[in-house]
Amino acid sequence: MTYKPDFSILKTLTALPGVSGREGAVRNYLKTLLAPHADEMRTDALGNLIVLKKGTSGKKLLFCAHMDEVGLMIHHVDDRGFARFITVGGIDPRTLLAQRVRVQTAQGELLGVIGVKPAHITTEADRGRALGVKELFIDLGLPAEEVKKRVEPGDWAVLDREYAEFGDERISAKALDNRAGAFVLAEVVRALKDPFYDVYAVFTVQEEVGLRGAKTAAYGIDADLALCLDTTGAADIPGVAPQDYITVLGGGAGITAIDSCTITPAWLFDALKQLCDKHNIRRQVRVAPRGGNDAGAVHLSKTGVPTCGLSIPTRNIHSNVEVVCKRDVENVFRLALTAAQNGVEEAAQ
Repeated sequence: MTYKPDFSILKTLTALPGVSGREGAVRNYLKTLLAPHADEMRTDALGNLIVLKKGTSGKKLLFCAHMDEVGLMIHHVDDRGFARFITVGGIDPRTLLAQRVRVQTAQGELLGVIGVKPAHITTEADRGRALGVKELFIDLGLPAEEVKKRVEPGDWAVLDREYAEFGDERISAKALDNRAGAFVLAEVVRALKDPFYDVYAVFTVQEEVGLRGAKTAAYGIDADLALCLDTTGAADIPGVAPQDYITVLGGGAGITAIDSCTITPAWLFDALKQLCDKHNIRRQVRVAPRGGNDAGAVHLSKTGVPTCGLSIPTRNIHSNVEVVCKRDVENVFRLALTAAQNGVEEAAQ
């Protein structure tokens, strides 16, 4: 296998805005990128982008990778022009303090900053408690009248942070959950030649708010097998005991044994590990007491679909300084490509 993923694509993907239900910019970019490599391509009623690469076995392999990111939605603009918001998806309010955001409006994008009452005028009691989202606001730097003309309830915002490579093949950016998985799946589509399966590469919507796109896509495709590409927590940081790490940054592709939504069938779990060992793909086992991904919806579709989540270890997940290791991304890519190209069932025999 000589194909090398082009990480400039990941850089572009992370820069695009796309909170749950508002994934259009990401979808449009992927449509343009993948059109030359697709046998068929369509967008379904919910907004999932479905790309088909025809194979040789007559069996269907469904790949899922969600396009959406956690973010914010405006619900009120006050008389001074400060915008109040709710979170879309699971965001710890502590990660929002003193951050820049990009507010998406019908008239274009606006830069804003998330403010809070300054320390100089807070009490000791204020400083000793956790802040909630209701106490935060977006300052758009414009007169109140101008804000009210340009921003309205239902407009949404993403965190503002540039893609950066640093250290030992590390990448930090916003929205690596799950533009990293979408990047891997896009590169699988671009690299596949005469795959074993009919490969349905589905870039799903609304994963962060309930696995919604994956549920409808899986129902329509009725696959024989599914692999869901996503990020997962790498808690290998100070203050966390080794038994609670879930995955380790640099430890390779995370093959899910169990999480709060799925238990991977034993034959599929073993077959994926064997594929890794046969093809010298670095791997680790993901055992997650909490959390899930699109696999939770896919495996329950119709009469059931054998499904496994393939995970990219990620530090600081659901923040604007998420961190992945390029080697892990490459190992998930190699495993997904090998499975699609050669078939998974052989390894289970």
